[in-house]
Amino acid sequence: MMMRCQHCGHEVPEGSVFCNRCGYRLNTEITCEYCHQPMPAGSVFCPHCGKAASNAMSIASAHTAAEQPKAVTYNQQRQQQQRLAAQQQQRRAENAWKSQPEEDDDDQDGNDDGGKSNFDRNLIIGIVAAVILIALLSLMRHCNSRENDRLEARADSAALVADSSQDPMAIFNAELSRNNLTDDKAYVGCAIRFASTDPDTPERIVGVTYKEDTDRPFVKIYTLTHDGAQWKTELGQTKYFDGRTIIMDNSSLIADAMNVPRAVTVDGKQCLYFAFLNHLKGAGEGNNGRVTLCLYDIDAKRLTTLTYDGQIRARTDGRQYVYCRGPLENTSSSERTFLRQEAASIGAIKVATQEEIDAEEEAKAKEEEEKALAGEENADAKWDHDNADNMDKLKEGEEVHMKPTQYDKPIINMKEIKDKLENDRYLVFSDKKGSVVGFNKSSRKYFVIYAGKNGPATGISFNGDNSVLIKTSGGNITYDLVHDRAKNAN
Repeated sequence: MMMRCQHCGHEVPEGSVFCNRCGYRLNTEITCEYCHQPMPAGSVFCPHCGKAASNAMSIASAHTAAEQPKAVTYNQQRQQQQRLAAQQQQRRAENAWKSQPEEDDDDQDGNDDGGKSNFDRNLIIGIVAAVILIALLSLMRHCNSRENDRLEARADSAALVADSSQDPMAIFNAELSRNNLTDDKAYVGCAIRFASTDPDTPERIVGVTYKEDTDRPFVKIYTLTHDGAQWKTELGQTKYFDGRTIIMDNSSLIADAMNVPRAVTVDGKQCLYFAFLNHLKGAGEGNNGRVTLCLYDIDAKRLTTLTYDGQIRARTDGRQYVYCRGPLENTSSSERTFLRQEAASIGAIKVATQEEIDAEEEAKAKEEEEKALAGEENADAKWDHDNADNMDKLKEGEEVHMKPTQYDKPIINMKEIKDKLENDRYLVFSDKKGSVVGFNKSSRKYFVIYAGKNGPATGISFNGDNSVLIKTSGGNITYDLVHDRAKNAN
């Protein structure tokens, strides 16, 4: 294969970089001055935009294509270039005149910018039209897809109705979705099938949804009735539990899945029985918790509840339960009697026995008593309470070990002091009420020596280094300050 030098027209081997006759550098590719796209060297017209090429290489190629291949001088080539350039200029003017509207005739004497502008404008319009067409096709495809989804959902629903062995939970979920009843973002707690008992009673599914942790948690009960062709969905009850967290699963209830939930008949009425926890928000062990048992009469659309409320405690296996004394409501009705019987099978409920109740009452009374005797202001009352048996034994002549309580703050009103004793280890005071109080200088603690249960103290004195003689209307008592021992001194 041979190619021609664009400078002298001499044939040179293809792939040469320089002409082997005139030494001119050869270009195998040039750029269109109009669309700026690359095109092969020697092109007379641009293959991309169709404009005539006005470079020396293309002119030389046009010249050699019209004549027999032969060498030309530089002056001859120059003349040919000028002649071709004039032809190209005339051709561009004619194209520009044809592409301009009639009212723009006066602008035809310019260069070919008008043609290029029209081409760019037409290109942009074409691109915009293509984008709009693609968008319309995409929208139509999306609409068709949604319509197909609706048709498939209806077909699926029809299939669920047709298949009597279909899981009621699946039917319940599908019907809630088909009827746009899932916007509340509630969970499905249960769905139970109620078979037809006679020709006049349709097949039904009763399901429960719940919202577990919102500003207003709730439980909703729906009834799905099969009319022979499809399911009809109806909301029967909505119950709110403000400020509480709903938990509806058998693991938390510590209950057998065969027992909760289930279809039951109470007094000849078809009912759904289910249960759930509804603790206070953020409640943990030691706080208040609740277990609610429910019986829903399908025909009457009536919900009966029984609530067990009490302290949350932990089992040995770590699971929590509600410790209570029984349900909050009375159980006089047949519905609540049924629910109370069912409560025994739920491990999350622990009803206290009478022995446990008695023990709790005793512990509670003791705690309240100790609370009432706490504090410096109740020092005398606490001493009388703690030493009641000792004072009885003291009357009988026994020597007893007293039970004093130590206090960091004064337990006697200094303005009420009647007598005062002091040695290197103790201070002893008696007040106008007849009580005697000691103060240990080493430990800096106050303690009651005598609270006046056998009559008010009428006088005090040291009986040895660390023993106090207390005179009372009921007799004299000697109190050993070091060993807290007392005996009659009559």
